[in-house]
Amino acid sequence: MTIRCKAAVLRTTGAPRPYARSKPLSIEEVTLAPPKASEVLVRIAGAGLCHSDLSVINGDRPRAVPLALRHEGSGEVAEVGSAVDDVRVGDHVVFQFSASCGRRRPCLEGLPQVCEHARAPKAAGELMAGGSRITSANGERIGHHGGVSCMSEYMVVDRGTVVVVDKDV
Repeated sequence: MTIRCKAAVLRTTGAPRPYARSKPLSIEEVTLAPPKASEVLVRIAGAGLCHSDLSVINGDRPRAVPLALRHEGSGEVAEVGSAVDDVRVGDHVVFQFSASCGRRRPCLEGLPQVCEHARAPKAAGELMAGGSRITSANGERIGHHGGVSCMSEYMVVDRGTVVVVDKDV
């Protein structure tokens, strides 16, 4: 299903501090395309802010903008793609920003954090199936931050980006 929700979108990098004054981020209504076969839609419960986010905002870690921020958070699965068979609607998940495909050599050898298939799309603000699932109100493409972008009400992510946790977590 297509989802309309609010997300924190970075539209410029290198803005002067304090950011409360320069406002490099804005809360915007975005549209999320449905998850592709190997993806999940997550209703976000919480997101944190870390130094790597600030490094993207201040321009030390260059990324193409616009970009929906955050790569650390948690939520509840709202929809799963047709090829996802080990995560269910209603599962509680945490995000891990080292997305993995689960099918190629490093993943199969127990090294999902160095998944070569995930590296290029993540750097380009895309998911592993190609492209972004986020668009602005006027149809403009918005990139995924680290394959997650959890400073949003909902987000579509690769299956290899979520870890199922106990429901009481």
